[in-house]
Amino acid sequence: KGISLFVVPQKRIKDNGLSENDVTTAGVYHKMGYKGAPIAHLMFGSNDDCKGYLVGEPHKGLSYMFQMMNEARVGVGTNAAAIGTAAYHASLAYAKERPQGRPIGAKDPTQPQTLIINHADVKRMLLFQKSVVEGSLSLLLQCGLWSDLAHVAEGETKERAELLLDLLTPIAKSYPSEMCCQTTSAAVQILGGAGYTTDFPMEQYYREARIHPIHEGTTGIHGLDLLGRKITLKGGKGVQFLMQEIQQTIGESKNSTLKNLGELLEKALGRVQKVTEHLLALASQNVEVFLADATLYLEFFGIVTIAWQWLKQAVQAQKALVQAVSESDRNFYQGKIATAHYFFEYELVKTISLSQRLTSSDRTTVEMQAEWF
Repeated sequence: KGISLFVVPQKRIKDNGLSENDVTTAGVYHKMGYKGAPIAHLMFGSNDDCKGYLVGEPHKGLSYMFQMMNEARVGVGTNAAAIGTAAYHASLAYAKERPQGRPIGAKDPTQPQTLIINHADVKRMLLFQKSVVEGSLSLLLQCGLWSDLAHVAEGETKERAELLLDLLTPIAKSYPSEMCCQTTSAAVQILGGAGYTTDFPMEQYYREARIHPIHEGTTGIHGLDLLGRKITLKGGKGVQFLMQEIQQTIGESKNSTLKNLGELLEKALGRVQKVTEHLLALASQNVEVFLADATLYLEFFGIVTIAWQWLKQAVQAQKALVQAVSESDRNFYQGKIATAHYFFEYELVKTISLSQRLTSSDRTTVEMQAEWF
C-alpha cells in the first residue's frame, strides 16, 4: 500500500519526565569533504523501547517525502552553484594578480611577464566557470519564479508553473552538481600547484563540490526521472510549455546581433525532438534499452536548457548595453554577451555528439556481461 512517514525523536516524554527514546548514534561517517554536515549511523529500538509518531495519513509517506525532496533538490543545485561561484571568483582574483610567461607572440625575454589572465587558455577556463555557474544560477532563479507562481497563481498559469518546475527540477539539481565538479577543478588548474595546497581555498571547494551529484538523488536517478517520467507527464505538456518558452526567447533574438545564437539554439531544439522521439519509440520495445543512457539524456537536455538561459541573459544584456553609462556597467553586459557566445561555441556543440550516441543502435552497456570486466 505504500510506506508511511514517521517522526522519531531522540527523547520523549514519559511519566517521570524527559527520557531517551532508544535512539543510538552508532557512528559518524568520515568524509572527503562537506564536513560541516555530519552524517551519522543511527540505531532505532535496540532495546525495544523506541517510538515513532505517524505524520499525515498511513501509506502516503513517499508522497510527503517528495514534497520535501523536490525543494531540497533545487537547494542542492543552488549549493553546488554557490561553491562553483566561490571557486570561480577566487581563481579569477588569482589570475588578475599572478604574472607568468609572456604573450605567445613575444620573443624578447627582457620584456616583463604578463598576468596569466591574458593567456587564452586561462581565459577559456575562466569562461568555462563563468558560463556554468552563472548559467546554473539563471536556471535556479527561473525555477524559483515558477515555484512562487505555483504557490500563488491560479488556473493555467499555476498549472504551467507546476509542470515547468517539475520538468526542470532534475536538471536544476543535476547540471550544477555535475558541472561544478568540473569548474572547481578548472579553478584549481588556474592556480597550478598552488591550487592543490591548503594555502588557497580551491582544494576545499573541489572536495566540497563532489557530494552534490550524489545526495538528494544521484545523477543516474534524475536521468531516469527525467526520461522515464517527466518527459511524458500529462501527455508531455511540460515539454510543450518549455519549448514555447525557448521559442519565445529565440524570437526575441532574431532582430539583433544575437540572431546566430538563436539559430544555433533552434537547431539544438530539433536535436532534442529527434532524440526524444527516438527514445520514446524504444520504450514499448525494451525498457532497459530505452533507459540505458538516461543519464546522457539528462546531460543533453541540461545543456540545451542552460543555452536557453544564456540566450535570455544575452538578449537582456544587449538591451541594457545601449543604455549603459558607466564603464563597469558596459563591461558587465559585454561580459554576459561574450560568455553566452562561449557557451554556444564550447558547450552547446556537445549536444551534437550526445545526439549521435543517443540515437545509435549500439547496445554496449546493456549487452556487457559482469564476468567480462
